[in-house]
Amino acid sequence: MKFNFYNSEKRSGIINYAIILLSVFLLSSVSLATTHVVTVSSFQFTPNTLSVAVGDTVKWQWIDGSHTTTSVTIPNGAASWNSPMTSANQTFSYAVTVAGTYNYQCTPHSAIMMGSFVATSGNGNALLTENFDYPAGDSLGAHGWNWINSAVNPLMVTAPGLVYQGYPLSNIGNATTVLNTGEDMYKDMSDSVSTGAVYASFMVNVSAAQSAGDYFFAFLPPTSTTLYTSRFYARDSAGLRFGVSKSTATAGGIFLTPNSYNLGQTYLAVVKYQYNTAASDDAEIFVYIFSSGIPSTEPSTATIGPVTGTASDNIIGRIALRQGSASNAPTAQVDGFRVGTSWADIVTDVRNVSSNIADGYKLSQNYPNPFNPTTTIKFDIADAGFVNLTVYNSLGKEVSRLVNQNLNRGSYSSEFTGANLTSGVYYYRLTVTGNNNQNFTDTKKLILLK
Repeated sequence: MKFNFYNSEKRSGIINYAIILLSVFLLSSVSLATTHVVTVSSFQFTPNTLSVAVGDTVKWQWIDGSHTTTSVTIPNGAASWNSPMTSANQTFSYAVTVAGTYNYQCTPHSAIMMGSFVATSGNGNALLTENFDYPAGDSLGAHGWNWINSAVNPLMVTAPGLVYQGYPLSNIGNATTVLNTGEDMYKDMSDSVSTGAVYASFMVNVSAAQSAGDYFFAFLPPTSTTLYTSRFYARDSAGLRFGVSKSTATAGGIFLTPNSYNLGQTYLAVVKYQYNTAASDDAEIFVYIFSSGIPSTEPSTATIGPVTGTASDNIIGRIALRQGSASNAPTAQVDGFRVGTSWADIVTDVRNVSSNIADGYKLSQNYPNPFNPTTTIKFDIADAGFVNLTVYNSLGKEVSRLVNQNLNRGSYSSEFTGANLTSGVYYYRLTVTGNNNQNFTDTKKLILLK
């Protein structure tokens, strides 16, 4: 039989060419994460603190001695680890899949050999984000929520979602509706908080309230379904008023907004739990209610608060939705929950457009420009690093900090709203401190025209 060597070579070349094309496509479409190396030697981890992103890998590299890397406290949902670090086991790698704070140690030398890393996600530093982006009619129990005390009238996904201009989670997915009787539910945060502050922001639209109005939102400790704190109310008191208590009404009272609000209108609520250090029961609660826009920095005066009480302070690790009873609970749509430890966590909106390898560092011109009131700013970073994107007025005063976090390489976009600003010329500056010791700064002009 005669063998056609030419045709065979031709087919082989075509196949090889196809393989090359497929390889290029796969390489260009795979999200590239960063590996962070921690050396283990001389009774220390170096570096002993890291800032990483979800999707990154932390790799421990043995140098000398006999040690371990062992997780101590980790975020809810993350995998624990315990690996020897010796001449026989010189490396250990851990893939980061959950945002939050990770603390670890060398077990034989736990008193002197400790380390930690903080992982952030594509949602900024948010500890929880909930857009109810599920099919209408689904139970929340099918999407990571857990029921507390009843399976009657379960909380359901309802349509449509709420809209509040300028809020990063506005008009994404659907919502849920708390009724005047039924199931209570909670959802875990990615990490627990016991110091500093915890912020929860969400959109709320109340259709009915009662004079003995009960609370429908609260924080919970990570292992409790009863120790509600920062209880958020909707009550009919010469009109719709929102309220808050630290715990029960008898342990400090319920405090209402000084002004009334409209039924059927969507508001943005921010509930803040502030830890203090003087005593075990001195945490303070603040509430901010907005009817339009959202300031880029925390207002100096809250709508309600500071509110205190006699109940002991607790670790915060969950949010809860309650439906109360027929005699006191409101009926309200809620949507767009975001929980973080700073004001920037709840107002920052940076989205990863592409994780392909960027050609370099680039800050693009905002679009549209001029704009009113919202515009989009895109930027590229060629390597992982700490990124700051800030808007200034013509006098050089900061008016909005859009991004202030670690990001992986890739292309990103962030929305800026000037709803609370006057018309004029503003400037936005991108500053990147790269993990590869390459720094980048660029500034461009934008025009707000109302």
